[in-house]
Amino acid sequence: METGIIPRYLLLLWRAIVDVLTLVFVLPLCTAFLLNISLPSTVALITGTLIIEYGAAPIGIGLGLHPVFVLYVLVCVALGVVLALFDVFAVLGEHSERVSGFLKRSSERAEHSAFLTRYGIYGLVPGVMILGFYICPPVSWILGWPRTRSILLIMAGYITISIVTILATVGIFSLVR
Repeated sequence: METGIIPRYLLLLWRAIVDVLTLVFVLPLCTAFLLNISLPSTVALITGTLIIEYGAAPIGIGLGLHPVFVLYVLVCVALGVVLALFDVFAVLGEHSERVSGFLKRSSERAEHSAFLTRYGIYGLVPGVMILGFYICPPVSWILGWPRTRSILLIMAGYITISIVTILATVGIFSLVR
């Protein structure tokens, strides 16, 4: 091993960390600051989203945040986590012989199922609603589905369920008031 040279996988992991911090914290907090939205409420929404995902929408609405801003924060956090997970998995698959062998075997097994090969990736849309954005990226990665398409489908499902949750929350709050 050469001294003085940063290994490529550390640079890739650093990029994943910067991406997640930017999307999860910097963008929502800067937007809140610029729009004069409560920073503590925004931090609470970010934290809630990291813990209970789209279930944090009622927290944001309950804290008095505008529903569009709540959706924006939910999407930023989810996208940050999903991208970071895919980046970390890519590093693992590229730099670990054991992991790359596992991926190859998993992908070959998945290819034996015509249904899974053709339609399985679309299961990410309801999958993110049921399992969440922490589970869908590893499933997609293990089964060898295309990264960009997987991210689009995960986010489509997440945005859909977030909008439904926000609309339901706003409707419930309007009945209570």
